[in-house]
Amino acid sequence: MNPKNQKRLAITKELMKNAKERIDLSFELEQDLENVELQQKMKQLDLESKLLKKQNNELG
Repeated sequence: MNPKNQKRLAITKELMKNAKERIDLSFELEQDLENVELQQKMKQLDLESKLLKKQNNELG
């Protein structure tokens, strides 16, 4: 293989490696976002539960 093709191959391998890392990062960021959304939903449910308990105590 001539030097020009070797360089082209090396660049292609590096670009593929970088693309894979970006895909992996995107997947991790997506999971982090889902975790944050779940935490927000849990906090909202906790607040609603506290409000309902307070209302129940006021009625009882």
